[in-house]
Amino acid sequence: MKPTYYSEISEGAILLHQQIHAAAEDNPDIKSLYKGCQLLYSPLIQKPKILLIGFNPGGGYFKHHGYIAENFEPMTAMEYYLNKHSLGEQTKDLFRQAGREEDLENQTVKTNFYYWATDNVADFNKLLKLLPEELSQKIFHQGRIWTKQLIDCLRPEIIVAEGFKAYDELAVLFSDKLEEEKTDSYKYFLTSENLKVIAYKRNQGNIVGKGYIKNLLKNKK
Repeated sequence: MKPTYYSEISEGAILLHQQIHAAAEDNPDIKSLYKGCQLLYSPLIQKPKILLIGFNPGGGYFKHHGYIAENFEPMTAMEYYLNKHSLGEQTKDLFRQAGREEDLENQTVKTNFYYWATDNVADFNKLLKLLPEELSQKIFHQGRIWTKQLIDCLRPEIIVAEGFKAYDELAVLFSDKLEEEKTDSYKYFLTSENLKVIAYKRNQGNIVGKGYIKNLLKNKK
């Protein structure tokens, strides 16, 4: 049985997905940009060691299957161990170097700040501009509400933002940033509740500055 908080999030995401889908039927530009909706890329684990948060889902599901994603249930396993692609391989390599691959495979929840898929971040921004203003604002607003709700309910030990764009969205949710560090290849802060938030820079599917991130994962558990 799914936790109540997750049911509420998924029901809300389904409703917004249906509204985007309806808007796409009347606008070919929206239809070409929108690749569907997916909430989780892992099982839903309470108190996971790691919470991975990307910016938004990419268009991989659409490219592989030929139709938009409509995946509102947790996955049976961590997605990086079910499919082979650049970011997944880079992430596994990073956690392997940090001696934490078992945590990645078995103690990690993976999601995105925004659940609505596009080929890239630029397309996501285009999509928001094309959608009715009220719907666009709702997507932006609910991304923040649901991500904070998920963090508060899951209570992970570490959050790893998959890229600086995801980090920038996450950072807004926390006013109490302690030990904050920002460099060209990673960003990091600790909250007053001892939650560690780490972000790495992404270059396409590549993780920049793996050595720094590896040490953050090792030393700040």
